[in-house]
Amino acid sequence: MMNNFKKTTIALLALVMTVQLVQGQSAYEKGMQEALESLFASDNSKENLTTAANKLERILQVEQDKWQPVYYAALAYTWLATKEETLAQQDAKMAQAEKLIEMGLERAPDNVELITLQGYADMLSLSFDAASRGQTMSTRVFATFGRAIQMDAKNPRARLFMGQMQAGTEQFFGQGNEASCKTLQMALQNYDLEKDRPDFLPSWGRGMAEHMLKNCGAAGVSENE
Repeated sequence: MMNNFKKTTIALLALVMTVQLVQGQSAYEKGMQEALESLFASDNSKENLTTAANKLERILQVEQDKWQPVYYAALAYTWLATKEETLAQQDAKMAQAEKLIEMGLERAPDNVELITLQGYADMLSLSFDAASRGQTMSTRVFATFGRAIQMDAKNPRARLFMGQMQAGTEQFFGQGNEASCKTLQMALQNYDLEKDRPDFLPSWGRGMAEHMLKNCGAAGVSENE
């Protein structure tokens, strides 16, 4: 009987601790965690991205002093744009993303993550119609990533997307990939330094850098360079 009493006591203590943990989590934290789980779900489905965008837009309306929900809502719309089939549909989603990025920069001017995301959104818009947009948008995209790197040389996403732009340019002009590979290697090194970021700060993109670096063998550049 004493053993049963001990087991019951332990179970009750565990339940109390769980309740306290849940109660200690703010509505903002709970909502953000749920939204980001949908945003970064492994299947990357349109349904999950839409769910994330909707949740984040509700959060950003309440939490008007925070830029993170605006950032992730914009990111959700950029990824939703890649799920669309027509240019008009893609541009419509990108317009929503761009509007949110502008809102984010009003909340947090000169925020390097938002500036990097602005360049990323422009890069995707360019890719949707590269033939007509490449000449007019490429310079702007390079300048945006260059500004982000100047602001924070250790930001891995700024390096990653600069490397992606460099790779596209190298491929278009039939050049070697040394420059893009060097930038991508720097991005990966910066990801190694980016651990346990608090307050829902962006930390995504490492897998993209690793995937792109697989194409760097032909350049003869060591990953440790």
